[in-house]
Formats: sequence, structure tokens, C-alpha cells
Amino acid sequence: MKSLTVLSRVWLILPLLAFGGSAALAAEKIDTLRFGLLPTEEAVEMVRQFQGVADHVGKAVGLPTTIFVSQSYNALIEAMEAGKIDVAYLGGGTYVAAYNKGMNVVPMAVARLQGRTYYKSCIITRPDSGLNTLQDLKGKNFAFVSPTSTSGGVGPRFYLNKNGINPEKFFASLIYAGKHDSVYLAVKNKKVDAGAVGDVYFSRWKERGLLKYSKYDEPNDTLKGSPDLRLLGCQKVPGTPMVGRGALGKEMIGKITKALTSLPFNAIDKLRFWGATEKFVATNHAFFADLVEMKKLAAKLKKAAKKKK
Repeated sequence: MKSLTVLSRVWLILPLLAFGGSAALAAEKIDTLRFGLLPTEEAVEMVRQFQGVADHVGKAVGLPTTIFVSQSYNALIEAMEAGKIDVAYLGGGTYVAAYNKGMNVVPMAVARLQGRTYYKSCIITRPDSGLNTLQDLKGKNFAFVSPTSTSGGVGPRFYLNKNGINPEKFFASLIYAGKHDSVYLAVKNKKVDAGAVGDVYFSRWKERGLLKYSKYDEPNDTLKGSPDLRLLGCQKVPGTPMVGRGALGKEMIGKITKALTSLPFNAIDKLRFWGATEKFVATNHAFFADLVEMKKLAAKLKKAAKKKK
């Protein structure tokens, strides 16, 4: 009997790779639906913007809600792994990091911003930097957001590697600024020569008077009429998903997904910390398959670079 108990516990902690009929584990009962957000800007402002979403979903599933803004990308994953967060709104790279850890997480819905369920990771520099191509960055100072940030870490590393650039050897120095705003300001204020940010922030910075441009020509990766930024290239990445703990059970995951994909305008209108959000579209793990490969390649190349040092 003791061996059977141990075996049962092992099965309980295995990740559910296919969230379907074969996953017959009992759903975890919760009395509050706890949302977690990545730290993209001031916490109080993020909660204000997200409150309408939380209220709508909470009403749909019949539970009160709380909103938590994490201190870092890794902190949000750790909180979800510990069962302290039920639904996280995060970058695709952070979801993949959780998936690769073997966590039982389910991507439910992805945000549509400016008509897209994807966005781009862009390499930025100043127009007056004299840097016109990726190869011009050799020996320069570069800023990522964080190692696990999708558009500020995973995406640009994949893009640079794809273009024959090993960041650890190509740049004179690398820093992780922590936030997209911080990378942009470091480039703008000449603290670094170039950096990587998500293109969904361009409109936000423009609204706040931090960035000037007449038009973002997304298909051609160009900020027209900008005295502040020049784009040296961009990598398309999957959009920002709402991810739920698989332990909530298929029924609850389904209810949350339905609520997220039917948000009324007044519940989503204020949600702008990753750009003006139009709606959420149902998604699944397959949508992030390319990003999984990005993460694998980036990790492989980084490990190889360390061995050569």
C-alpha cells in the first residue's frame, strides 16, 4: 500500500502534456481566482488597466479575484509553480520557459493587438548612431530586457543567431535592463548603442510623448519619420497569452477561456500596458511551437559559447 501511495504522488506531479480526456485527475478547488501580471510598468497602473478583465472573468466563473504584479519574469513562473497564481498574463517566452520546466500550464487565449495575434522583437538603435545593419553592431554595447523575455530576450537572441551573430562574442558588452522602457531609454540616452524591444511598445511610447514617428511600417520593419529610433531588423513572435494552471481542471480552464474570448469593450478598453488590446483569441500550445524551437536553439548556442570561453 505504501508503494501505491508513492506512485500516486509521482503521477500527481507529472506535467499534463495533453490537456484532454486522458487527464482524469481531480480538478483543484479554489475560492479565489488569482491573476498574475509581468512587471511592464508601475504596479498600481497595471492593476487599474487589468481590473475590468479580472472582474469580467471572475463574474463568469463565479469567484472573487485578486491581481498580483510580480517583481520579475522568473518570480511569476515561480509563483504559478507554487500554486499562488491561477492565471498569468505573460509573454510567449515566459510561457515556454514554464512549459520547458515541466509545469502543468495551459495557454488559453492570446491577445490581439493592432490586428495581430503576433508581435515582433526589434533591434533598435538611434538614427544618428551610424549603425545601419546588424553587422555594424560588432564590438558595440547592447541591451536585452531579460533572458526569459520573449521580445526582449528570446526573440532577439534567436534573430541574431539566425544572422550569424553570437551575442556573447559579437558585442563588447551585454546588459539586461529589466524592462522594455529601460532598454529604450538606455538606447535613446546613449547608455548603449543598441538594444532589443517589443514593437507593441512603440504606440505606447508615442502616446506618452517619449517616441516620435509618423508611421510604423510593420511589414518593412521601419519607423517612418522618427528622430528617435531606427530599426535594424525584427523577428516575428507569438503574442502574449493568458495561461492557466492545468490543475484547475478542464472545466474551469474552459470557463476562463470562454470569458476571456468574450470580453466586452468596457472590460478591455483600458488594457494598454502591452499596447491597445482589441480582444483575446482562443489558442493552444501548437501556436507557440516555433517559439519552443527558438528557446531550444538560443539555449544550445549560449551553452556552446560558454564552453568555448
